[in-house]
Amino acid sequence: MLLVGVVAVNVAVLRLNMQIEELGQQRLELEARNALLESQVSSTLAPARIEREARTRLGLVPAEESTYVELRPGR
Repeated sequence: MLLVGVVAVNVAVLRLNMQIEELGQQRLELEARNALLESQVSSTLAPARIEREARTRLGLVPAEESTYVELRPGR
């Protein structure tokens, strides 16, 4: 009877170790995916990329000159 209990515990430990290995592999894959996504976000938010997208996809161009008009109070 004791031998059956020892075998059952060993099987349970083996299963848990296999799960730990699988979860460790999943963690590594998720960390790699996260690094890739962080890199993509950084490049997407780069000012040069935003300007390029504005020009090519939206047809926008930078303003050549800004004009400001000062108003006196009460007018």
